[in-house]
Amino acid sequence: MPPTFRTPALAADAQPGAVVVHCSDPRFQPHFQHFLGHGLALGHYALIALPGGAQLLTPNDLAPKFAWACWRWTKFMVARTRPARFILIAHEDCRWYIENGVEADPARLRDRQLLDLRRVRAELAERFPGLPVELYYARLAGGSAEFEAL
Repeated sequence: MPPTFRTPALAADAQPGAVVVHCSDPRFQPHFQHFLGHGLALGHYALIALPGGAQLLTPNDLAPKFAWACWRWTKFMVARTRPARFILIAHEDCRWYIENGVEADPARLRDRQLLDLRRVRAELAERFPGLPVELYYARLAGGSAEFEAL
């Protein structure tokens, strides 16, 4: 890479169309980006990407300090960007859930993630009335990924 990299001119005043929360798992990053840009046609979005994604917004005893911080970030992003929608994405084989004891049984992982997504959607509706919340679940299929609207 050259010592200096410059992006092309971008619309700096464009407001993000959404706040997005998804897992930071590197196996899914290019798929998330492609889905958000092409599948949902989001030109700009405010992103919160962290291990487990929306799971850290659920009330839990495993990581209460993480939940507190995630809600602070979420409140900041919503206040700052005034998004038209909020998007939560979970994915199969989430190592955060498995390795941190959130759901150790791989056969029940998807059900637990869907429960968490719905719990976070309900909490978002309470905290940010009128903000539409969309839920998606991603799974790898060969070299591509499939995104299911929930």
